[in-house]
Amino acid sequence: MADLKKVIAEYPEEYCLLLEEAYGAGMMSEGGHEAVEAMFQHTDLPGKKALDIGFGLGGVALYLAERYQTQVTGVEVNPWLVEEAARRCPQSLKGLVHFTAYQQPALLPCEDDFFDVVYSKGVLTHLDDKLPLFKEIHRVLKPGGELVIDDWLSPVKGQWGAGLQQMCDMENLTLFAETEDSYHDLFATAGFSEIQMRDENKNYARYNQKIVDSLSRLEDKPGFDQRFGENALQETIDSYQMIADSIIDNELLIRWFRSTV
Repeated sequence: MADLKKVIAEYPEEYCLLLEEAYGAGMMSEGGHEAVEAMFQHTDLPGKKALDIGFGLGGVALYLAERYQTQVTGVEVNPWLVEEAARRCPQSLKGLVHFTAYQQPALLPCEDDFFDVVYSKGVLTHLDDKLPLFKEIHRVLKPGGELVIDDWLSPVKGQWGAGLQQMCDMENLTLFAETEDSYHDLFATAGFSEIQMRDENKNYARYNQKIVDSLSRLEDKPGFDQRFGENALQETIDSYQMIADSIIDNELLIRWFRSTV
């Protein structure tokens, strides 16, 4: 992983809240509830035990708990996000959702053979060496349990296209580029079987273009800049346009993976 302190520093409170402004309440990745439903369309969720790796503001975990009565444990390296997600958890879901901080991404603070589902949405691209985490995920999943991931990939291992790299530079983000083949290798080496993959570019291009259009129509533009800094609105619009264009040009590959132990 990029230096842990650097990763946390790249997601200060103000930036997390700016992402939520773009993605919707509680969300720190694209697509809202539509994308969540698509992610789990083949997964049996009601009453199951799930692990959310990198839960952010907790939007996905809270949605699954409320809609499907899924018991969700969330792990996150950013202490502020843990506190904020816990603060936002409604009393009615406190028996179903537990958010916790951990400092060793490659060592999950969980029992063996405990979860029915482990998932992560748009997070693992921040992790350089993913194999130790995949092995840990395999350890904590019950036999027959499944791993479900949406992530950002590249056609070239270790290298982003020019547009996506410009976006990372603008946003001060450190992201690590995997390919479809390297992701398949991670699953297989960690012991997963029956690996499924789906191309989500069309949907994610639409999600990001919708963000651009929504922000461009924002009525309180001075208020946005007042909250997030001078020229923040235009810079945010430019950033999501770069993402949308990178997806359309297949510089950025959004892929869904599902596999079982």
